Amino acid sequence: MNLELLDTFLDLIETRNFNRTAERLGVRQSTVSSRIRTLEQMLGKQLFQRSKSGTSPTAAGARFQELASSLKLHWLDARRNVQSIEAFDQLIRIGLASQMYERVLESFLNRVRSTMPKLALYVEIDYADQMILDLTRGNLDLAVLYSPRHMPDLHYEQIAEERYVMVSSNRLHLSEVDRSDYIRANYSLPFAHMHKQLLPQLESTPLSVGNLGAIVFLLSRRGGTAYVTEAASEPLLAEGLVRAVAEAPIISHPIYSAVHVRHRHSHVHRRLLQTLKLVMDKG
Repeated sequence: MNLELLDTFLDLIETRNFNRTAERLGVRQSTVSSRIRTLEQMLGKQLFQRSKSGTSPTAAGARFQELASSLKLHWLDARRNVQSIEAFDQLIRIGLASQMYERVLESFLNRVRSTMPKLALYVEIDYADQMILDLTRGNLDLAVLYSPRHMPDLHYEQIAEERYVMVSSNRLHLSEVDRSDYIRANYSLPFAHMHKQLLPQLESTPLSVGNLGAIVFLLSRRGGTAYVTEAASEPLLAEGLVRAVAEAPIISHPIYSAVHVRHRHSHVHRRLLQTLKLVMDKG
Protein backbone atom coordinates (compact mmCIF):
# COMPACT_ATOMS: atom_id res chain seq x y z
CA MET A 1 0.00 0.00 0.00
CA ASN A 2 1.55 3.30 -1.13
CA LEU A 3 0.08 5.89 1.20
CA GLU A 4 1.97 8.68 -0.60
CA LEU A 5 -0.29 8.20 -3.61
CA LEU A 6 -3.43 8.48 -1.49
CA ASP A 7 -2.11 11.48 0.47
CA THR A 8 -1.20 13.27 -2.76
CA PHE A 9 -4.57 12.52 -4.33
CA LEU A 10 -6.54 13.70 -1.27
CA ASP A 11 -4.50 16.88 -0.96
CA LEU A 12 -4.98 17.69 -4.66
CA ILE A 13 -8.72 17.14 -4.26
CA GLU A 14 -8.66 19.94 -1.67
CA THR A 15 -6.25 22.40 -3.29
CA ARG A 16 -7.25 21.86 -6.95
CA ASN A 17 -3.73 23.06 -7.72
CA PHE A 18 -0.68 20.90 -8.46
CA ASN A 19 1.78 23.58 -7.36
CA ARG A 20 0.05 24.20 -4.04
CA THR A 21 -0.16 20.48 -3.28
CA ALA A 22 3.55 20.17 -4.03
CA GLU A 23 4.22 23.05 -1.64
CA ARG A 24 2.10 21.57 1.13
CA LEU A 25 3.65 18.12 0.77
CA GLY A 26 7.19 19.45 0.46
CA VAL A 27 7.86 17.85 -2.95
CA ARG A 28 8.34 19.00 -6.54
CA GLN A 29 5.36 19.64 -8.80
CA SER A 30 6.66 16.92 -11.12
CA THR A 31 6.49 14.46 -8.21
CA VAL A 32 2.82 15.29 -7.64
CA SER A 33 2.11 14.80 -11.35
CA SER A 34 3.99 11.48 -11.37
CA ARG A 35 2.08 10.17 -8.34
CA ILE A 36 -1.27 11.09 -9.87
CA ARG A 37 -0.31 9.42 -13.17
CA THR A 38 0.70 6.27 -11.29
CA LEU A 39 -2.60 6.22 -9.44
CA GLU A 40 -4.54 6.74 -12.67
CA GLN A 41 -2.65 3.87 -14.30
CA MET A 42 -3.41 1.60 -11.35
CA LEU A 43 -7.12 2.47 -11.47
CA GLY A 44 -7.42 2.66 -15.25
CA LYS A 45 -9.25 5.99 -14.99
CA GLN A 46 -8.39 9.67 -15.36
CA LEU A 47 -8.84 11.32 -11.96
CA PHE A 48 -8.26 15.01 -12.75
CA GLN A 49 -8.82 17.41 -15.60
CA ARG A 50 -6.58 20.44 -16.17
CA SER A 51 -7.86 23.56 -17.86
CA LYS A 52 -7.17 27.29 -17.95
CA SER A 53 -9.52 27.73 -15.00
CA GLY A 54 -7.62 25.21 -12.86
CA THR A 55 -7.63 21.56 -11.88
CA SER A 56 -10.83 19.68 -11.12
CA PRO A 57 -11.63 16.02 -10.39
CA THR A 58 -13.32 13.92 -13.03
CA ALA A 59 -16.39 11.87 -12.13
CA ALA A 60 -14.04 8.97 -11.37
CA GLY A 61 -11.88 11.24 -9.21
CA ALA A 62 -14.87 12.49 -7.22
CA ARG A 63 -16.00 8.92 -6.65
CA PHE A 64 -12.51 7.79 -5.63
CA GLN A 65 -12.24 10.57 -3.01
CA GLU A 66 -14.57 8.77 -0.61
CA LEU A 67 -12.91 5.42 -1.22
CA ALA A 68 -9.37 6.80 -0.87
CA SER A 69 -10.06 8.36 2.51
CA SER A 70 -11.62 5.18 3.88
CA LEU A 71 -8.89 3.02 2.36
CA LYS A 72 -6.16 5.07 4.00
CA LEU A 73 -7.74 4.97 7.44
CA HIS A 74 -8.57 1.26 7.27
CA TRP A 75 -5.03 0.43 6.17
CA LEU A 76 -3.50 2.49 8.99
CA ASP A 77 -5.86 0.82 11.49
CA ALA A 78 -4.96 -2.62 10.19
CA ARG A 79 -1.23 -1.91 10.40
CA ARG A 80 -1.56 -0.50 13.92
CA ASN A 81 -3.51 -3.53 15.10
CA VAL A 82 -1.03 -5.98 13.61
CA GLN A 83 1.96 -4.18 15.08
CA SER A 84 0.44 -3.49 18.49
CA ILE A 85 1.88 -5.51 21.35
CA GLU A 86 0.08 -3.73 24.17
CA ALA A 87 -3.55 -4.16 25.20
CA PHE A 88 -5.72 -1.04 25.42
CA ASP A 89 -9.27 -0.58 26.60
CA GLN A 90 -10.28 1.77 23.78
CA LEU A 91 -9.00 3.38 20.61
CA ILE A 92 -9.90 7.01 19.87
CA ARG A 93 -9.16 8.59 16.50
CA ILE A 94 -8.34 12.30 16.74
CA GLY A 95 -7.88 14.81 13.93
CA LEU A 96 -5.83 17.98 14.39
CA ALA A 97 -5.63 20.92 12.01
CA SER A 98 -2.26 21.09 10.30
CA GLN A 99 -1.55 24.57 11.70
CA MET A 100 -1.79 23.61 15.37
CA TYR A 101 -0.17 20.25 15.97
CA GLU A 102 3.28 21.68 16.78
CA ARG A 103 1.70 23.81 19.47
CA VAL A 104 -0.36 21.21 21.29
CA LEU A 105 0.41 17.65 20.24
CA GLU A 106 3.36 16.82 22.51
CA SER A 107 1.80 18.26 25.68
CA PHE A 108 -1.55 16.71 24.87
CA LEU A 109 -0.09 13.23 24.35
CA ASN A 110 1.96 13.46 27.54
CA ARG A 111 -1.09 14.35 29.61
CA VAL A 112 -3.26 11.66 28.04
CA ARG A 113 -0.64 8.97 28.63
CA SER A 114 -0.28 9.99 32.28
CA THR A 115 -4.00 10.29 33.05
CA MET A 116 -5.54 7.72 30.66
CA PRO A 117 -2.86 5.01 30.23
CA LYS A 118 -5.29 2.41 28.86
CA LEU A 119 -6.46 4.66 26.04
CA ALA A 120 -4.90 4.20 22.58
CA LEU A 121 -4.84 7.19 20.25
CA TYR A 122 -4.66 7.47 16.50
CA VAL A 123 -3.78 11.05 15.52
CA GLU A 124 -4.40 12.35 12.02
CA ILE A 125 -3.04 15.75 10.90
CA ASP A 126 -5.47 16.94 8.27
CA TYR A 127 -7.59 19.76 6.87
CA ALA A 128 -10.99 20.86 8.11
CA ASP A 129 -13.15 19.59 5.23
CA GLN A 130 -11.59 16.13 5.33
CA MET A 131 -11.88 15.87 9.12
CA ILE A 132 -15.54 16.85 9.00
CA LEU A 133 -16.14 14.21 6.34
CA ASP A 134 -14.30 11.59 8.42
CA LEU A 135 -16.36 12.47 11.52
CA THR A 136 -19.64 11.97 9.68
CA ARG A 137 -18.46 8.58 8.37
CA GLY A 138 -17.17 7.41 11.73
CA ASN A 139 -13.53 7.40 10.63
CA LEU A 140 -12.67 9.99 13.31
CA ASP A 141 -14.04 10.32 16.83
CA LEU A 142 -12.88 13.84 17.65
CA ALA A 143 -11.43 16.72 15.64
CA VAL A 144 -9.91 20.10 16.46
CA LEU A 145 -10.18 22.65 13.68
CA TYR A 146 -10.49 26.29 12.72
CA SER A 147 -13.32 26.24 10.18
CA PRO A 148 -16.46 24.36 11.23
CA ARG A 149 -19.01 23.37 8.64
CA HIS A 150 -22.34 22.93 10.36
CA MET A 151 -23.96 19.57 9.73
CA PRO A 152 -26.88 17.98 11.61
CA ASP A 153 -24.82 15.04 12.94
CA LEU A 154 -21.91 17.08 14.31
CA HIS A 155 -21.54 19.03 17.55
CA TYR A 156 -19.07 21.92 17.80
CA GLU A 157 -17.64 23.75 20.79
CA GLN A 158 -15.23 26.66 20.87
CA ILE A 159 -12.38 25.44 23.05
CA ALA A 160 -9.71 28.11 22.54
CA GLU A 161 -8.66 31.07 20.46
CA GLU A 162 -5.66 31.41 18.19
CA ARG A 163 -3.92 34.77 17.94
CA TYR A 164 -1.97 35.65 14.82
CA VAL A 165 0.66 38.40 14.87
CA MET A 166 2.54 40.10 12.07
CA VAL A 167 6.31 39.70 12.20
CA SER A 168 9.01 40.84 9.82
CA SER A 169 12.70 40.46 9.19
CA ASN A 170 13.02 43.96 7.74
CA ARG A 171 9.97 46.10 8.56
CA LEU A 172 9.37 47.86 11.87
CA HIS A 173 6.01 49.53 11.24
CA LEU A 174 2.88 48.58 9.36
CA SER A 175 3.22 51.60 7.09
CA GLU A 176 6.58 50.24 5.88
CA VAL A 177 5.28 46.80 4.87
CA ASP A 178 5.68 46.28 1.15
CA ARG A 179 3.69 43.80 -0.92
CA SER A 180 6.84 42.71 -2.72
CA ASP A 181 8.15 40.74 0.27
CA TYR A 182 4.88 40.15 2.10
CA ILE A 183 3.85 36.51 2.49
CA ARG A 184 0.06 36.52 2.65
CA ALA A 185 -1.06 33.76 4.96
CA ASN A 186 -4.06 31.75 3.78
CA TYR A 187 -4.76 29.61 6.84
CA SER A 188 -8.56 29.38 6.48
CA LEU A 189 -11.54 31.17 4.98
CA PRO A 190 -12.37 33.04 8.24
CA PHE A 191 -8.74 34.15 8.55
CA ALA A 192 -8.74 35.30 4.91
CA HIS A 193 -11.93 37.31 5.44
CA MET A 194 -10.53 39.04 8.53
CA HIS A 195 -7.25 39.76 6.77
CA LYS A 196 -9.10 41.31 3.84
CA GLN A 197 -11.17 43.54 6.13
CA LEU A 198 -8.23 44.68 8.24
CA LEU A 199 -5.50 44.89 5.59
CA PRO A 200 -7.05 45.37 2.14
CA GLN A 201 -3.81 47.00 0.93
CA LEU A 202 -2.02 43.66 1.38
CA GLU A 203 -4.50 41.44 -0.45
CA SER A 204 -2.81 41.42 -3.84
CA THR A 205 0.66 39.98 -3.23
CA PRO A 206 3.10 37.90 -5.30
CA LEU A 207 3.13 35.09 -2.73
CA SER A 208 0.39 33.42 -0.71
CA VAL A 209 1.06 30.36 1.49
CA GLY A 210 -1.46 28.17 3.29
CA ASN A 211 0.79 26.32 5.72
CA LEU A 212 2.21 27.74 8.97
CA GLY A 213 5.32 25.58 8.86
CA ALA A 214 6.11 26.73 5.33
CA ILE A 215 5.70 30.39 6.31
CA VAL A 216 8.00 29.99 9.33
CA PHE A 217 10.53 28.26 7.07
CA LEU A 218 10.42 31.11 4.54
CA LEU A 219 10.74 33.78 7.22
CA SER A 220 13.76 32.07 8.75
CA ARG A 221 15.48 31.37 5.41
CA ARG A 222 14.47 34.19 3.07
CA GLY A 223 13.04 36.81 5.38
CA GLY A 224 9.98 38.92 4.67
CA THR A 225 6.80 39.81 6.51
CA ALA A 226 3.88 37.55 7.44
CA TYR A 227 1.27 36.61 9.99
CA VAL A 228 2.09 33.62 12.19
CA THR A 229 0.60 32.30 15.40
CA GLU A 230 1.88 33.80 18.65
CA ALA A 231 3.34 30.41 19.57
CA ALA A 232 5.21 30.19 16.25
CA SER A 233 6.48 33.77 16.59
CA GLU A 234 8.19 33.20 19.95
CA PRO A 235 11.23 31.19 18.74
CA LEU A 236 11.62 33.47 15.71
CA LEU A 237 11.64 36.53 17.96
CA ALA A 238 13.95 34.88 20.49
CA GLU A 239 16.48 34.06 17.76
CA GLY A 240 16.34 37.61 16.42
CA LEU A 241 15.17 36.44 12.99
CA VAL A 242 12.12 38.72 13.02
CA ARG A 243 10.56 41.56 14.99
CA ALA A 244 6.94 42.33 15.74
CA VAL A 245 5.50 44.87 13.30
CA ALA A 246 4.23 47.91 15.18
CA GLU A 247 0.62 49.02 14.54
CA ALA A 248 -0.22 45.72 12.81
CA PRO A 249 -3.56 44.38 14.08
CA ILE A 250 -3.72 41.05 15.90
CA ILE A 251 -6.02 38.62 14.11
CA SER A 252 -7.91 36.35 16.49
CA HIS A 253 -9.35 33.07 15.29
CA PRO A 254 -11.54 30.69 17.33
CA ILE A 255 -10.56 27.02 17.62
CA TYR A 256 -13.34 24.44 17.69
CA SER A 257 -13.73 20.85 18.73
CA ALA A 258 -16.03 18.66 16.68
CA VAL A 259 -17.59 15.32 17.59
CA HIS A 260 -20.43 13.25 16.25
CA VAL A 261 -23.58 13.94 18.26
CA ARG A 262 -23.62 10.35 19.51
CA HIS A 263 -20.31 11.05 21.32
CA ARG A 264 -21.31 14.48 22.67
CA HIS A 265 -21.71 13.25 26.26
CA SER A 266 -19.17 10.44 26.18
CA HIS A 267 -17.01 10.42 29.32
CA VAL A 268 -13.83 9.68 27.35
CA HIS A 269 -14.51 12.40 24.81
CA ARG A 270 -15.21 14.95 27.55
CA ARG A 271 -11.94 14.12 29.31
CA LEU A 272 -10.01 14.46 26.07
CA LEU A 273 -11.63 17.83 25.38
CA GLN A 274 -10.79 19.06 28.88
CA THR A 275 -7.19 18.01 28.32
CA LEU A 276 -7.08 19.82 24.99
CA LYS A 277 -8.49 23.00 26.57
CA LEU A 278 -5.91 22.85 29.34
CA VAL A 279 -3.04 22.37 26.90
CA MET A 280 -4.22 25.17 24.63
CA ASP A 281 -4.74 27.58 27.53
CA LYS A 282 -1.15 27.00 28.60
CA GLY A 283 0.17 27.00 25.03
